[in-house]
Amino acid sequence: MHLCYIAYSPLNLESANSIQTFNTLRELSKQLGEHLTAIVPRFGNEIPPPFPTRQLGRIPINKLSRVYKSGRWSYIERALYAERANRIIASAKPDLIYTRDIVCAYRFVRANLPVMYEVHDLESQHPGQNKSARLIESLKQMDETTLRNSRGIASLTETFRQEIIKRGWQSPERVFCIPDAYDDAMYFPRDKIEMRAKLNLPRDARIVTYAGLTFKYRGLDVLLRAFKMWNDSNVRLVLIGGREFELQELREMANELAISERVLFVKRQASNVIAEYLAAADVLVIPDTVTDATASPLKMFEYMAMARPIVCVDRASLREILGDGALYFPRGDVNAFATQLTRAFQPDAIGLGERARERVADFTYKRRAEKIVSAAEKVVTNSFVTARQENE
Repeated sequence: MHLCYIAYSPLNLESANSIQTFNTLRELSKQLGEHLTAIVPRFGNEIPPPFPTRQLGRIPINKLSRVYKSGRWSYIERALYAERANRIIASAKPDLIYTRDIVCAYRFVRANLPVMYEVHDLESQHPGQNKSARLIESLKQMDETTLRNSRGIASLTETFRQEIIKRGWQSPERVFCIPDAYDDAMYFPRDKIEMRAKLNLPRDARIVTYAGLTFKYRGLDVLLRAFKMWNDSNVRLVLIGGREFELQELREMANELAISERVLFVKRQASNVIAEYLAAADVLVIPDTVTDATASPLKMFEYMAMARPIVCVDRASLREILGDGALYFPRGDVNAFATQLTRAFQPDAIGLGERARERVADFTYKRRAEKIVSAAEKVVTNSFVTARQENE
């Protein structure tokens, strides 16, 4: 089987999308070798990844939004990228195209090419950008056309897999649950006191940590309010990541809540440094997720690998992975969040971290790549059988 992976996100490791794509391609390359064609955006001056790729420049149409704001510029830019990628696909002649970009998947489906689409959310419902009513209707059509006509679908969660089947978009044998993963060479347990000394964090404080490249839609306001309600002078809250305007908003909120002296803001860090901060923590938190049924945040897997208690917003998609390895609270419930933070430091929570560590063992990028290859082979085989039956 020859698989062609189409990536639209640059592999600069500056976003969750980029990190997931980079690590997935690294492991797919190990498993498929010359039977993998990876088409990725051109890197410019960045160091290329340690696996073979075909680089394709992106025409920066979306920059026109600085002159005339419209949600369509991004989709036009991605459509042009897909059209240019099609030339490489034509020469590579893969058995299957794999992509997580909705525009690429849609364009390839419309061209009657064999596509396996890794769906991260319905594009028409994603809150990431402002969309006009007309654009939303176009995106609904794009979602449905892609989900109905792809040869296979990879869902990050079983919750959303069941929704796809229930809506009649695909038959069960064509929809595969392939969750996100973590880099086991980067995220693993290590000595808490040693990490605190290295990072200049207080040795004896109780430390609660959240890590994210961006804070948008992540419920950090709820976390700050719960932290205020908890009102334990020996607790420190460490927030890693975020963009400057987000940090400024949270600093102002921390001042208003009179907790600023107990909140530490840490600018964006490389993954290896983030892992050290997670190891230095007593408790790790997920206050909210951007999506619901499709939620599969990378931080959840990374947290689990560190063997620390996790306090998490209650989502069916997260419970699939975390199970009994976390303490849950209803979305937006500040009182319940504060209660669970307190519980995370009680003796009966000691085993939470180890249970999470045990549960995450099957979610390395190596295993993720194996699941993708297995699913892709089934899709290719099923497509071959169907085509033969139609010709008989």
